[in-house]
Amino acid sequence: MPLRLSRNIIRPVLSTRAQTSHMSTTASVQEPARSLWKDTTNTYERARASGAAYKTDTKTELYRDPQHGVEFVLRVAAALKDKPKPSKESGEKKEKRNPFLPYEEELWVRHLSQTHTLLLNKFNVVAHHLICVTREFEQQTQPLAAADLEATWAAMQAFPHGALAYFNCGEEAGASQPHKHTQIVPLPLAEGSACTGTPFEGVLRDAQAHAGAQEMQPFLVRSLPYECHAADLSERPSGAKLEEVFNQLRRAFQSRDDTDGSQHTPYNVILTAEHMMVVPRLRESCGPVSVNSMGFAGSLFVRSQAELDYIKEQGPMRILSEVGLPWC
Repeated sequence: MPLRLSRNIIRPVLSTRAQTSHMSTTASVQEPARSLWKDTTNTYERARASGAAYKTDTKTELYRDPQHGVEFVLRVAAALKDKPKPSKESGEKKEKRNPFLPYEEELWVRHLSQTHTLLLNKFNVVAHHLICVTREFEQQTQPLAAADLEATWAAMQAFPHGALAYFNCGEEAGASQPHKHTQIVPLPLAEGSACTGTPFEGVLRDAQAHAGAQEMQPFLVRSLPYECHAADLSERPSGAKLEEVFNQLRRAFQSRDDTDGSQHTPYNVILTAEHMMVVPRLRESCGPVSVNSMGFAGSLFVRSQAELDYIKEQGPMRILSEVGLPWC
């Protein structure tokens, strides 16, 4: 059994002077985080009261994968409906309005920078679900840049118990809007869960230990039945450093794309304070179950009894292996 890397081993103990400096720096970033969290909660309550934001009532079920020890969080719509999905072959195309340009004022939390703004997710499954969107239009299929990651990381710091950010790149990866944005949800993924991070944290740490990778170094998560690239993060990475790590992870599978640039592999990005994961995608759904980045973070949302039964019959890990890319 591979040994897990201790974060105390790969992060040296700070000297007394460094500890004092670190505490001072931490205090300096806590106040902006508290201010942003206050803006988030106040905006959320106002938007819920006015009807500008709508929260889907769900019940939570836990499903443990026996082989990998991952406890998946299944969020089930409280009012289950066996409503068929519209056929993609119907030929009917509705022109979508960009909900981010202009955005609804009641969903606006604050501007994070000259390039990014923070909004509430209008239709949310968990409270305080945020969207970090570019203030000028950029395509969702464009890779994440330093400014995207820096703004997203800043928003993550506001959540008092930690946060998970994700990015769906391409329709096959679950992207539903063409305007570039990341999404941020609070941790833990299930109330009262003993897992303060994602259900995959143990798998990632074992893979990192097996690879002997240090901070910010990419490694493969070969124990999973689909291609997954990850890196351990430092405590306060810059946007530029996050972009560098992201590009290293993405290049690991992008080399298989067409050399003329006509095809680009869709992918999901999952970001926590501990790790960054990039998962290339093959298709958007498995049977009746649609999967976006949250599935690869350990959480699936279902809207019907048929979808719930299918997950239990197939098992979440098999569903992920069907929509992800197989290892070469």
